Amino acid sequence: MIFVCDHCHFEIEAGSKPCQCPDCGKLGRIRTATAEEGRAFQARKREDVWRDAAPVLAG
Repeated sequence: MIFVCDHCHFEIEAGSKPCQCPDCGKLGRIRTATAEEGRAFQARKREDVWRDAAPVLAG
């Protein structure tokens, strides 16, 4: 499941709802992501961030 911190908006993929945000440390501010947030998270997860969009020209 995907969860979101309402304080810092950090997105977390976990099997169960965490009580503390691993990013900002706030307690009790985690909620289940909406369907749209979940789809956007999964799309970003599939994105290949290591592939350059444009070739780099030498020299």
